[in-house]
Amino acid sequence: MTNYIYCSRIDELSSELLYSQRDYLDKDQRILFDRFRFDDDKRRTLLGRMLLRYALKKHERYQGSHFPKLHYNRYGKPAVMGMKGAFNLSHAGDWAVCAYTTQGDIGVDVEKRVPIDIHDYRDVLTPEEFTQLVQGENVDFFRLWSLKEAIIKADGRGFALSPTTFTLPHPFANGLTVDVAEKRWYLYSQDIGEEYVLSSASTSYETALFSLAFDTLLA
Repeated sequence: MTNYIYCSRIDELSSELLYSQRDYLDKDQRILFDRFRFDDDKRRTLLGRMLLRYALKKHERYQGSHFPKLHYNRYGKPAVMGMKGAFNLSHAGDWAVCAYTTQGDIGVDVEKRVPIDIHDYRDVLTPEEFTQLVQGENVDFFRLWSLKEAIIKADGRGFALSPTTFTLPHPFANGLTVDVAEKRWYLYSQDIGEEYVLSSASTSYETALFSLAFDTLLA
């Protein structure tokens, strides 16, 4: 079992070129797309769908001319009918990300590092995690939070699974596991660029990260 994480920068392509991909959305997708108020949200959405189509073409022989239709569970986790593997999408700032696994479940999250007051996040951290952060025990808040988000997304219940119900291993290293709700997740995290951190949680250990140019996604 292998995990593949594909990412691409939004700011390296023009809105005109990216918007040309709008025609590949189905009717329902276009309605949702047009409701986005901000230009960057539209660009991230389109690029995420392009990454997903790339992953499906590469790993599942997807041949559709349009972006695959997404179906959602009761908690909002997306899926594609008939897939053998599983995927998850995330975007923040300049990056869009699609994680794909050949078997099992996967969640991915990308976060942009910005100035914060750690006390504002006390209610979404376990006491152990909050203490480590306050005491400066070599804990990166954004890595910790992106890992928690990845686990929550992989689980599929969204924030119905509270981030305070599990504590991440410390000190963190790739390949460590955490057991949440009777399921074991393998953890992976890596900086992308200078300002971003990307993390995934999956039911398999092997992970490969690829940064793709826009031209590659058009092929």
